[in-house]
Amino acid sequence: MKNIILLFILYFTFFAAGAQVQRNYADNQQSKGALSSVSLEIATNSVDRLSVYPNPVVDLLKISFRSSLQSKAVLSLYNNIGKPVLVRESFVDAGNNLITVDVKDEAINPGIYFVQIVIEKEVFTRKLIIK
Repeated sequence: MKNIILLFILYFTFFAAGAQVQRNYADNQQSKGALSSVSLEIATNSVDRLSVYPNPVVDLLKISFRSSLQSKAVLSLYNNIGKPVLVRESFVDAGNNLITVDVKDEAINPGIYFVQIVIEKEVFTRKLIIK
């Protein structure tokens, strides 16, 4: 079960957050069976410049990023066996954002973790060490 959760996290990190490709085909009757037009559309991310620091973290974890829109963000922290140890929702503004987590106040034990941020159906995951 633990491996399935980690695979799930890794799947969304590397595959689900990739570019979306959409192809539009013209009416087949007008072109008499030939392809008359194809367009390729690549989706752009609404979040960029994502940084999780310091790594390793001792007291205060900081997550900074730039968002192109105002939205709800869900921050999750998973331990090394895939169990969520912290889930926090917050609203982000268009522009630069900073989310902080005091790992001492949250009573998070030292170890290896995965921090995951979900914003507008985009999933970002980073590895984190807490000392």
